[in-house]
Parts: sequence; structure tokens; C-alpha cells
Amino acid sequence: MSERSAVLAGIVVYHPDEAHLARLVAAVAPDVREVAVYANSPVDPALAERLVRAAGDTPVAILDQPGNHGLGEAYNALAARAEAEGDAFLFLLDQDSLPATGAVPALAGIFRQLAASGERPALVGAQPVAADGAALPLAAAPAGAGAPARRARFAYSSGSLVACAALETVGPFRADFFIDAIDVEWGMRAAARGFSVWVAPGVPMAHDLGRGIIRMPFGLTLTDQPPRRLYTFIRNQLAMLRLAHVPPGHKAKTLALMPARLAIYLIHNRFSREVRRAIGRGLADGLRHRLGPPDRAFPPTPAAPPGGR
Repeated sequence: MSERSAVLAGIVVYHPDEAHLARLVAAVAPDVREVAVYANSPVDPALAERLVRAAGDTPVAILDQPGNHGLGEAYNALAARAEAEGDAFLFLLDQDSLPATGAVPALAGIFRQLAASGERPALVGAQPVAADGAALPLAAAPAGAGAPARRARFAYSSGSLVACAALETVGPFRADFFIDAIDVEWGMRAAARGFSVWVAPGVPMAHDLGRGIIRMPFGLTLTDQPPRRLYTFIRNQLAMLRLAHVPPGHKAKTLALMPARLAIYLIHNRFSREVRRAIGRGLADGLRHRLGPPDRAFPPTPAAPPGGR
């Protein structure tokens, strides 16, 4: 089996920019067995045909779903497709990303190198970068001289080459999180079950994060999220405090930083009614462990649909 024939590229979309999505398909198609697009919003025949043309001789499957099921359920459906076809890897992508040429074989090569050195990698992720080329922040250890990857607690789901064998042991992604912290929770669960997570600094991937970055003193940053995403971020971070496999240090950091984060979001958004509502509902549902789709607590609006990662 060739390296290409062992990888399924899975892209999750929700009202995507069609031109960017076509570029994304064209970028990854030469290096994978199939491109599967999990559609959380309708994909019309014209767009489907455009994606088929962009993929060249690589098959494209459109997994069209009624309604928006979120990222966790989408990842699980893509994983099931990869496993059913006997793929070794699932390469996860959001519609807001664009990996460098050759990212898939580069990540697969690093995966094999890590495994050969005695590591037990669950995934190797590309290094997400902003529009200006600056690396987006990740909690990863410094890479040693000549090392191809850095050990991390988690990698962004988009740009992650996930081993299907690891999925069988670690288990599915949290569909009830819907969006936000799905990759964080899965990475920590993988570590608790004897696996490791890695980020490859030499494999860049352009990625749009939320509405941009809120820059603070001392070089600190926060992702500027719309209210609906802010709700799921708060809710899911609090829900993770209940999980035994989440390290105590992460829980302590969450509790210590949450008040400051919420204050910054309030100030940045001038105490808007929508942000105050997102924070209130997120705190209440997180403490009650009320998860699932956010529509009940925070209905979507046409002006602010849920985004990618």
C-alpha cells in the first residue's frame, strides 16, 4: 500500500468560502487516497463539481448532513470512513486552513520517525501560522536540535494527521462539545492512555483563528471569538474540570485565568449584551455540565455562524 493510499483527508465545512475550499482540496488531493467533505451546511451541485475538478484524479466524497452537527460528530464520521477503508491515517482539516504543499507525506514521515524511535504518537500536527506567517501559539515543548517535531499536550485538530490505530484505543472525539476544546480534550485523553501528541514546526499551515487575535501586555494573546463561540469555549473549558484524564495543572490554569479572560472579552467587546449573555450562559451550562449543540442556549444568527476549529 502506498503512503498516499493510506490517508483520508477529511474537511469539515459550514458555509465555506468556495474559492478557498477549492484551493484546499487541490492542495491536499495529490497526497491522499480520498478527500471527504463533511458538510454541516448544504453543498450545492455546482460546488461539488468544482471540488471534483480541483481534486484531479483523487476521489471526492461529499458527506451532506441535514443541519449542523458540529466538529466532534464530523470528525467521528470521517474517522469511521477512514477505518472502514483500511486507512492508516485521517488528515483532519477545517475550511479555514491551507497546509503547505507536501504536508501529508511530511507529517507521515515524521510519524514513522517518532514511532521508530520508540515513541507512541497518536497524531502529528502541522504548525498553524497566521496570515503574516507568524506561528500561532501552542503548548508545546521546544524542539531539540534537528528534531522534526515538538511534544505537545494537544495539536489543533485542523492539520492533524491522526493514526487510525490510536483512535481505536483513545476513543472518539467529544461530539457533545460540538465545537471548541475537542482537540484539547482528545489530546489529553490520548496522553492518559499512553500515546503522545506532536507538532511539526517545519510543516506550516495557514489557519484563520476566530475573528483574529486580542493582543495583551507581555506578549500574551487571546483568540477573538464571536459570542456563540465564546459560549462554547467557556462551557467546554469548565466541563473539562470534571474529567479525570485532564492534568491538574491544566485545571488549575483554567481556574486561575478564566476571570481575567472573561474580563478581557468584556472590555474588548465594550460589555455588549451578546457577550455578557454568552459568558453568563457559558458559565451556567459549564458548571451544570449541560453540553450538546449550543442552539438551545445560544441560537445561531446569520451574522455570526459558528466558525472552524
